[in-house]
Amino acid sequence: MKSIIKKILFTPSIAARVTKLLAKIHHLSYAYLGAFASAAEGGLHPKHRLMKYHTFFVDNVSKGDTVLDIGCGNGALLRDIAAKTDAPAVGIELSGVNVEKARKALTDFPKVEIINNDIWKYDGHKQFDIVILSNVLEHFDTRVRLLQHLSKTFNPGKLLLRVPMFEREWLVPYKKELGIEWRLDNTHYIEYTEAEFRDEIAAAGLDIKNIIFQWGEMYAVVTPLI
Repeated sequence: MKSIIKKILFTPSIAARVTKLLAKIHHLSYAYLGAFASAAEGGLHPKHRLMKYHTFFVDNVSKGDTVLDIGCGNGALLRDIAAKTDAPAVGIELSGVNVEKARKALTDFPKVEIINNDIWKYDGHKQFDIVILSNVLEHFDTRVRLLQHLSKTFNPGKLLLRVPMFEREWLVPYKKELGIEWRLDNTHYIEYTEAEFRDEIAAAGLDIKNIIFQWGEMYAVVTPLI
């Protein structure tokens, strides 16, 4: 009986339907797993400690650097950066809930200001040494224009970027092929191939000085073209 059921399930037509169902379940379970894992750890996603992605950003700032962190979320990354720079910094965040969390997380850093605003409307400080977009760029549909705006408005010496990769595992293109949601977040306008990322940076008139690939993401140090 077992072998008969197995034979039926692995018939190509049936297996195709089962595969599609499992792919949908995989997408939903991934999203819920992240939410519950964050709750289990007191509100901070375990990726912060497991991926150690803060290290890239902290390693690329220096004491005295002024920093603009766009989409700063709960302030966890900005806190680590502020501990090193000991200089004025601004975190921009759209979510009111996250703004309150970030302000609480950065209570001990009086030089850091958390602002509940849209980056297109922010008209505070006119210059920053460093602009950070950590898993933020992909949420914009006008990414080249955004990068140009940041470069022109805030005149940073460099931008530190972290974006998700499309080619992080085989399931991503496979889900897309099946017509199933394949993005890590359905508010992403893009999840990049390396070529797409390089093309957008070049189109914005910027230059990639260093790029790292890890955990299915690209980390890049980007500077204005001289």
